Amino acid sequence: MERSNHLEITVISAEALRIHNHPIKNTYVNVGIDSHNCLSTALDRDGGSYPSWNEKLRLALPPSARSITVVVHCKTASGLKTVGTANIPTSDILKDYVPAHLIHFLSYRLREWDGRPNGIINLSARMVGPDYVGRSMMVKPSAPVQGLSNAGEKYAGVAVGIPVSHGCRV
Repeated sequence: MERSNHLEITVISAEALRIHNHPIKNTYVNVGIDSHNCLSTALDRDGGSYPSWNEKLRLALPPSARSITVVVHCKTASGLKTVGTANIPTSDILKDYVPAHLIHFLSYRLREWDGRPNGIINLSARMVGPDYVGRSMMVKPSAPVQGLSNAGEKYAGVAVGIPVSHGCRV
């Protein structure tokens, strides 16, 4: 069985949302890892094409998850419409060399079903839970360990190396 951490995503706001080049209202956001792990914000009735939710959603994030899907929907008189979608790579949130629980502020271009851009979604995300430990967390035991010494102090710990590329990027 896969062990999963929890991802806290705050859906902050969206910008310049439209349907068929017309301003919209009555929007909400679905955030999901898969079809069984999906949550929604409340409906924003007043923001129009610039809605604001500022709502925290907490999802289980299994180690096998590669992306998070964000979908903005609009309720209209003719039914529910999808305004735009963004697929967020988990690597944008699970940085290998940053402290655990670090908040990432992210903005993504929303795309319509045919790939055309339609607004921007603004989010914050962080890993939460007692079992989440980032690679950069240092361990310092409460008791000295015999045989390890640095200027008279004795500690055991974890040293983190950050890979350095020797090639040129273009």
